[in-house]
Amino acid sequence: MSDSKEFVFNSSDGPLRVVVLGILIPGIVLSFMVLMAFAYAASQRSSRPHLHRVSFRLLVYALLSHLADQALSLVSPLIPMEGLMTEPIAPAACTFAAFASNSSLLFSACMYTSMAINLQLVLIHGVNGLMMEKYYVIGSSPSCGRLNPNPDLRYRWMVGTQSFWLFLMASLELVCFVILMSYMLRRRMVMKRIRSDISAEMTATQNAAYSAAPIVQFRAIILRITLYPSLSCILGFSGTSIDLYLAKHLGNSKLNDTLTTLDHCIFNARPLMYALLAATDPSFLRAMGALRNQSTRTAKSQFQGSRSTVLSLYKWTLSDWTKTEGESSENMRRMFIPLVREIRRKGVEQHSNVVESRKESIEYQI
Repeated sequence: MSDSKEFVFNSSDGPLRVVVLGILIPGIVLSFMVLMAFAYAASQRSSRPHLHRVSFRLLVYALLSHLADQALSLVSPLIPMEGLMTEPIAPAACTFAAFASNSSLLFSACMYTSMAINLQLVLIHGVNGLMMEKYYVIGSSPSCGRLNPNPDLRYRWMVGTQSFWLFLMASLELVCFVILMSYMLRRRMVMKRIRSDISAEMTATQNAAYSAAPIVQFRAIILRITLYPSLSCILGFSGTSIDLYLAKHLGNSKLNDTLTTLDHCIFNARPLMYALLAATDPSFLRAMGALRNQSTRTAKSQFQGSRSTVLSLYKWTLSDWTKTEGESSENMRRMFIPLVREIRRKGVEQHSNVVESRKESIEYQI
């Protein structure tokens, strides 16, 4: 998108401004609410492990970038921008508004592209996604874009600083999606052929091995993650095509007005669309489920604790009636308490080892 479309409105653009703000404000509010919910889930011990996934963190980075960009879009009309369309391009002409808008757009698009690339690297090529995460973020370098009244210079700036990169990332997302889907379909066809060719005894063994494959075991999560780069691919191709057309065909025709309105809607609807997808992310839903289960267990344990207290008082009353029986119970309690503590300690250590081993599993790398 053109990096100044957030704030360049004429006096006759009242209806367009209303449409843009009607899309922009709900997206900002929903993105903020989703990020706050993510932060709360990440702060709780029971739900935090469910959010430990590379694609989820990339999603958070992209949502933060969207939120900063759209918040700037609301503030930027208060900044005098008349010189944006009249002054010549110079090295110092990359204003903060243009730089922040273009950088946030490219950064968020790069995060969704990294999701698609990470799925292919982890599931097909066996690369560790946790080790690649820092390279995804480092590779998203900012750039500067600037409008100019000269059509040729404006077109060159748009292509070099924005359109080319958005088109490239959309193409990479499409290629990775096709390769991943082809790989999943090929694995399924191979399994069907195995089931039809080998005996029934071998089929059970082969089926168990096939079901343990990560691309099959986490198939639902993988398909859900691909929605982010798929949406980014659609918005990238459509927005870039409209921008290039409008940059080449200047004028006030009815077609240009319609495409301009559509371009604004596509650009400003990004936070709303991605926030809706993020609110139903499988990692976030499982984290909320863990919090709900924790609340249920806490209430149940409190009830059982009060019940055990009553039973303990009853037992101690009985022990007062029979001194010999009370002394025997005390000896039994002293003997079994160290044993119970040792069993609990070993159980905690075993659970910690399981958690540590799961941190490097494929589920956390995708």
